[in-house]
Amino acid sequence: MDDTYGYLKLKLPGGVEQEFEVSKSEITVGRGQTNDIVVADAKVSRSHARFEFGPDGRVTVIDSGSTNGVIVNGTLVERAALQPGDVILMGDTELRCEIASKPELDMTVIDNEIDLERSMSEFVMPVALNETSEDRLVIHTPEKTWEILLDDSVDSLTIGRAGDSDILIDHPSVSRAHARVARDHRTVKLVDLGSRNGLRVRGERLDEVALEDGVAVRIGYATILFKSGFREEHLTLIGQAFKLPERRPVVFVPGIMGSELWLGSERIWPNLKLLFKQPELLMYPGNPGIKPRGILQEVVVVPNLVKLEQYSRMGDYLVEDLGYTRGKDFFEFAYDWRQDVRLTARQLGQFIESLPVKPPVKIIAHSLGTLVSRYYIERLGGKDKVDRIILMGGPHFGTPNAVSSLLFGPNVLPFGIMGESLRKVISTFPTAYQILPVYACGLDQFGQPYNFMKDSAWLSPEQKSLWQAARDFKRELGATTSIPTTCIFGYGQKTVDKIKLNMLAGGEISNSLYESRTNGDGSVPETSAILEGADFHPVRQQHGVLFVDNDVKMRLRLELMGKPFG
Repeated sequence: MDDTYGYLKLKLPGGVEQEFEVSKSEITVGRGQTNDIVVADAKVSRSHARFEFGPDGRVTVIDSGSTNGVIVNGTLVERAALQPGDVILMGDTELRCEIASKPELDMTVIDNEIDLERSMSEFVMPVALNETSEDRLVIHTPEKTWEILLDDSVDSLTIGRAGDSDILIDHPSVSRAHARVARDHRTVKLVDLGSRNGLRVRGERLDEVALEDGVAVRIGYATILFKSGFREEHLTLIGQAFKLPERRPVVFVPGIMGSELWLGSERIWPNLKLLFKQPELLMYPGNPGIKPRGILQEVVVVPNLVKLEQYSRMGDYLVEDLGYTRGKDFFEFAYDWRQDVRLTARQLGQFIESLPVKPPVKIIAHSLGTLVSRYYIERLGGKDKVDRIILMGGPHFGTPNAVSSLLFGPNVLPFGIMGESLRKVISTFPTAYQILPVYACGLDQFGQPYNFMKDSAWLSPEQKSLWQAARDFKRELGATTSIPTTCIFGYGQKTVDKIKLNMLAGGEISNSLYESRTNGDGSVPETSAILEGADFHPVRQQHGVLFVDNDVKMRLRLELMGKPFG
C-alpha cells in the first residue's frame, strides 16, 4: 500500500497547505462529504471534478459536470492532462499538482511574529488518499500494520512463518503454513492449514472463517481484518430507494483544542496570533469567563503543536449522507479541553441527560474525547446510557508527544521564546499531564528506560500536583472497556516513539532528542490507541484527519447503519 501517484496541494485560508498523498488511481473533488477531497467553497459543486492517475505518471483532471467549471493555468477545460506545478481552480479553490511531497518541519524555532508567519507558510497538513475500491486484508502485529489489496488477480494467498508465504508473519506463535485466504468472487474465506494455534474469532477456535467487514481473526500474535472495497456512492444513503433505518442517537466528542473557546464576544480559540502573542489568556484556570461554544468549524494548524481538520465535517457527513439531524438525533459536545478530563466527563454526563432523546446513545469520540467518553462510561454510570463507543486516535496509554509540551529549558526542544512561553501556558492544563505515556518511552544517556509517569523529578515543583492528579486519573480510568467498543487508529505515519534524554544527578533533564517511527498516526502510537477486548479498525492516515477519512466513514456507516451493501 505504499505506491504513491503524486500529490495534490490545496491552499487553505491563512497560507497553510493541505497536502494529499494520492495512493489510488482515481479521486473526486467537490463540496459533498463523500468526495476524496472536500472543499468548503460555495462556488464548488457537490461533485465538481475527478482526477485520474496513471502508472506512468500521467495525471488527468476531468470536469464532472460542475456549474462553474475547471480552470487549468487560466484556461477553462473539460478534460486536461496535467504537468507538475499546474494550478487548477475550482470556484475560489486552488489545487496544485506535484510529484514530490513538500518537506515537513516537525519542530521549528519561533522567536517572533515573523517566524510565526514563516512557519505557517512552510507547514503542511498531510492527508493520505488510500485505495478503497478493492477488497483489502489488514495485518496487524504489535510491531507494525500493513494492508494487502485483493484485486481480481488474487484468488488465493498463504499466511505463515515460512519464507515463501504470500503473507509472512515471522513469529513463533504462527505456524510455518498457518492459513490460506481463499477468494471466490465477493466471498473471501480464511482456512486453517492444520496450524498449532489455529484461527480464533473472539477467543473461539475455528477451522474456517468467512471474512466480512468488522470480523477480526487472530493468527498467533497477529490479527487479520478484512475490508470490503467500496465506491463513493456506498458512503451515502441519500437518494437510495429505501426507508432510512431506525438507529440510536449519536453524540460526538471532539479532541484537544477541538472546541471553540470564547471570552465574552471574543473568540480566543482558534486564534493563532493571539495564542502566540498573548498565550497567558489561555492559562488554566485563568479567567473564569472563558466558555466553550461549539466545535471547530475550520482547519487549525499550530506549528509544533496540533494539526486538525474541522471537526464539523464529521457531523456534516452524518447529516448529509446518513440522514441524521443536528439537535434531533445527532449532537456535538463542546467542552473546555484545558480542564481535568474527569470534570469534562461529568459535564458530558449532564449533556447526555439533557438531550431530547431516550437512552441509550452511541458515542463517537476523537483523541482526548476518547478519554472523556471512557471515564464517563466506566466511572460515572455512563454504561447505562451508552450502548457503543467508537474511539478514534485515542491516547489510551498516552503519547510521547505530550512530553514536549511540559519540558522546560534552553536545550530540551528547538523552540524559541514564543514556544517557551506557550509551553508554560500548556503546563497549567490538567489534560496535558493526562495524556502522558504510562509506559517507558524515555531512554537516558546510560541506555536505561525512563517512565515519565513513574518519576516526577523531571518536572518543576508547580507542575507536580497536576502530574499526581494525572496519575490518579489514569488509575481510575483503567485500561479496559466494559461496553462494546471499536478503536479506530492510524498507522504508517511518522510518530514520536522514543525520547533520548540527558539527565542530571537530581533527575532534571538537560537535553532531549525525539525519535520517530512509522508506527502510528503522527501523534498517537498504534499500541496506545487499542484497548484490549475492543474491535479495531486500522487506517493509513494522520491523527488530525481520521474523523473525515473515507475509510473511517465507511466503518462509521457499518457501525451506525449495518451492512452497506449485499
